[in-house]
Amino acid sequence: MAQGFDRHFDRHDTDSIKWDLTREGELPMFIADMDFESAPAVRERIEKRLKHPVYGYTRTPDELIESFTSWFKGEYEYEPKKEWVVPISGIVPALAVVSNLGGGSSITVTPNYHMLLDAPEKAGNKMIRVPLRNDEEYYTFDFDALSKALLPDTKLFYLCNPQNPVGRIYKHDELEDVSRFAKENNLVVISDEIHCELVYDRRHIPFLTVDEFAKENSISFYAPGKTYNIPGVSLAFAVIPNEFLRKEFNRLSYALGHPGVFNIEAGIAAYSQSKVWRLGLIEYLRENRDYLESELKRRFPDAVFTHTEATYLQWINFGKGIDADFLRKNAKVWLTDGKDFGGEGYVRLNFGCPRDYITEALDRIESAVFKGGEKKYG
Repeated sequence: MAQGFDRHFDRHDTDSIKWDLTREGELPMFIADMDFESAPAVRERIEKRLKHPVYGYTRTPDELIESFTSWFKGEYEYEPKKEWVVPISGIVPALAVVSNLGGGSSITVTPNYHMLLDAPEKAGNKMIRVPLRNDEEYYTFDFDALSKALLPDTKLFYLCNPQNPVGRIYKHDELEDVSRFAKENNLVVISDEIHCELVYDRRHIPFLTVDEFAKENSISFYAPGKTYNIPGVSLAFAVIPNEFLRKEFNRLSYALGHPGVFNIEAGIAAYSQSKVWRLGLIEYLRENRDYLESELKRRFPDAVFTHTEATYLQWINFGKGIDADFLRKNAKVWLTDGKDFGGEGYVRLNFGCPRDYITEALDRIESAVFKGGEKKYG
């Protein structure tokens, strides 16, 4: 077992969304925010910069870009050119910004990350939602349905890979199909790859590496927030090989803002100094994933869920009537409602926490679902 990740930290009174918004006695396992300490190298580098008493406007140093591109090369044997990389303050606002590319509608699949689903619409643009195909082994694309849903003005395909909330790592042939679909329909692919380091069963494949069309017709987003447990540090990267798309992105995103002084230090430390810590985290999360899936099968034989290949998020349908509201009221476990992701009847459980939290949550849910030896609903 990876060491150090079983430690508990009291996060109350830190203005934590996860812990300071909970009701008395609740166990929060909803928002994608881990309960582990942030990567030590990140804390150390920020503490070092804190010693200088002036925190003024800060340019983006070459070291930040180089740490990102070196990490990318080390992970994927592919080095983005430095001019392709645009540091930004966050992925979510960028998802809204890019919806204005081409002046048309966007299309994506569900269930999907709710911020990705909502971003174009909040920017005043249409998002077409098409269900993923679920064959009970895993979720994948239904290109027939996608083709039928396209509108004459559809310009963008939004991809989330690894997929939140269903935990898929799309395979190379699936991504080739996405590229082919985009080429046939003259679409630019917007690829949110924030969970790319949180993978268990096989390597992540960056969309821009799939083929030449994918490289020249995509905008890919990366960020250290999820992997290194610094989601409160606003830093992300847009990787845009195509010069025209890059200029358009820069034109549209001028008001997003650049990473601040401490965000820059955190990013450098995450990508260049935290690999050993990350590998330990992945080992612990993999064990959490295996434990959770085993316990779900044992305790809830009628529950529906697919194998989680990536992320620290489990997508579960406990049965009719057992939604997030029921579990929050009756089990005092706060999960994310699947409706937010376009998945009615499902909940999303965050297992990025000490393992005894998972056991406690499952005990509570089991007591709420099975009452007096009888299943409450279903």
